[in-house]
Amino acid sequence: MTETGIKILGLSGSNRADSFNTQLLSVALECAKRQGASITQLDLGAINLPFYNGDLEASSGLPDTVLDLKKQFEAADGLIISTPEYNGFFPGLLKNCFDWLSRRTGPEDPILSAFDGKIAGLMAATVGGSGGIRSLTSLTTQLHYLGVTVLPRPFSLTHAGKAFNDNGSLGIEQLTTVDDMVVALLRALRRSD
Repeated sequence: MTETGIKILGLSGSNRADSFNTQLLSVALECAKRQGASITQLDLGAINLPFYNGDLEASSGLPDTVLDLKKQFEAADGLIISTPEYNGFFPGLLKNCFDWLSRRTGPEDPILSAFDGKIAGLMAATVGGSGGIRSLTSLTTQLHYLGVTVLPRPFSLTHAGKAFNDNGSLGIEQLTTVDDMVVALLRALRRSD
């Protein structure tokens, strides 16, 4: 962490226009900002990240988009990730991002440096009643493998189509729960410093 405070990087696993997960992420990042954190919201769909390909990496090295993304991850103290659930798993958009970020820029680059020391708060928004619990479980497993500490209580938003007000805000009960998750993340980051 820097003297200017905690830096939070937010990612949505959805690249859909008007995504409920991107809306949920925006709500969480605003909560973090109100708590004094510096926030950055990444739009993975706009980055134009190629599918991970070992041959591409061997012939050309890491693409510039990956190098830029890696710098943003390394500069962040914590992560907030909101994911949809596709067939019981988190989307390939996130998996591809993690695959690229796991690669080393050279022999001096520590393995998994983009994830080193990170703590993450996870969320899911789904239109159904499951709230993305399977995608949260698989995402937690993936992040643990990469060395990320994941908060034990993710936020699961069911029936997301009815949860957001016209202005993109959440009802007070859901907003309080999101805020509690963000406060827990910031508290964990302060303790880890």
